[in-house]
Amino acid sequence: MSRPLPDELLKVPHRRDVPFARLTTLGVGGLCRWLFEPTTEAEAQAFVRACAREGLPYRVLGGGSNLVVLDDIEVPVLRLALPKELHRDGTSLTAPASHGHIALAEAAAAAGLSGLEFAGGIPGSLGGAIRMNAGAHGCEWVEVLERFRFLTPEGDLVDKAPDPGEFGYRRSFLGGGRIVLSASARLAEGDPGAIRARMAGFRDRRSASQPLAVRNAGCIFKNPPGQSAGRLIEQAGLKGLRIGDAEVSPRHGNFLVNHGHATAAEFAELMERVRAGVRAAHGLLLEPEVEIWQDGTPPAAGGR
Repeated sequence: MSRPLPDELLKVPHRRDVPFARLTTLGVGGLCRWLFEPTTEAEAQAFVRACAREGLPYRVLGGGSNLVVLDDIEVPVLRLALPKELHRDGTSLTAPASHGHIALAEAAAAAGLSGLEFAGGIPGSLGGAIRMNAGAHGCEWVEVLERFRFLTPEGDLVDKAPDPGEFGYRRSFLGGGRIVLSASARLAEGDPGAIRARMAGFRDRRSASQPLAVRNAGCIFKNPPGQSAGRLIEQAGLKGLRIGDAEVSPRHGNFLVNHGHATAAEFAELMERVRAGVRAAHGLLLEPEVEIWQDGTPPAAGGR
């Protein structure tokens, strides 16, 4: 980005040249040239309004999971740093978008609130989970989402309940510069011990089938209708395929992992090799579930 940033934007807390290896669970990518970290909703609103007035594109970063960064990113990147305060009203639990997703599920369990057990093994931030309509074990966020607050691309604040069609399988309308600020989950009273036991069962299942000890971005590809992307990759003989330190996990075909020093180029090549292999074997073109950031591509959304 060649033009200087406006003074109003620079009043928002920010850092320069932060490696994406520190900002993402996968640990690949170049530098985040401008990382803005507002600590209040007002600062986040000031960021968006300044970008809107100047016609500046920007990207939104959550907890850094579900994201593959392939270049230096020159445009401003927004990562909320709102205080991680929880508010309970009966069986509703409200949290800021910057709250850790797994930590929120654990807090709900401690409070004897059931409904977020599925979230106990999904990393990232709450805001990213809402934007992606994250889910597991047959549940997804839209099923418990009561209300949410977000900023429009113009910086207007909206507080609403979800409407039909706004959320689908691993998608929502909350891309295109919209920024989730907070969300409320509609839960149910339950026994904390029983809730924790269900969460532990889900975690054990994930640990048995997923390479959680190695850096990864979660499932890389969406499941085609009625199919399992991981199974298609395995049937194509691609498990264990490795390029440098980037590998198709031998444990789960839909996890592409970083053994420590994978480069963005290696990871991009591995993704294309997997897509080509599945297309040759099954006639299906896998669609990425992760967000992919490259310099020069339109900023569409943000990593979880």
